[in-house]
Amino acid sequence: MIHISERLKTVASMVPKCNTAADIGTDHGYVPAYLLLSEKCERVIASDIAAGPCLAAEQTRNKYGLQLNMDIRMAPGLQGLYPGEADAVVIAGMGGATIAAILEECPEVTEAIRTFVLQPMNAGAMLRQWLSGHCFRIVDEQLCMENGHIYVIIQTVHSLEKHLLSEIEAELGPCILKKQPALWREYATGKAEQLQNMLAQMQGSETAKSSEKFKKTAQLLEEIKRLL
Repeated sequence: MIHISERLKTVASMVPKCNTAADIGTDHGYVPAYLLLSEKCERVIASDIAAGPCLAAEQTRNKYGLQLNMDIRMAPGLQGLYPGEADAVVIAGMGGATIAAILEECPEVTEAIRTFVLQPMNAGAMLRQWLSGHCFRIVDEQLCMENGHIYVIIQTVHSLEKHLLSEIEAELGPCILKKQPALWREYATGKAEQLQNMLAQMQGSETAKSSEKFKKTAQLLEEIKRLL
């Protein structure tokens, strides 16, 4: 069995059992290979915008003898997929704004995918707000620790309506707030520290201190402190 990092293992664990899964920005192709070897998927597509990662994914495929079930494609975002080709799609290790842009740029492909597993490296709140405003429903979230950093992984599906989130739901995650899984206190404490630093930077400007952003950030910080 292939050995992958805790972050990627958690990402893979949130992919539902299905016929075909695709990994966008696949890097070394570890997640698609893991999905095949753990028999979660019958077929996988490893896609990346650059030639180097595609070559690395090819080496992974060959190492584990997955040539018949693992396609490797060089393409930006979802452009390497045909509508309806994949049941589930992983987009991990990118910024939240980049992930949202990828979901938005190929609507005919996005609409045909049942489940997305997303792991933003930053701007998680922005990504959740985008999802909630574009008729996606966040059905699960998990936290994992790797090299002293806490990562959040989001599982989302299409919805017939928008699911608007509160500020604290967007910041911490609606499922994390509900489940309060292991690591959630460390995760929330880290978010509070980030907001505290943001407020401290804004304190130096009278314009910033009187802004709506300052007020909302302070309110959000107080909400998180009350939770803790």
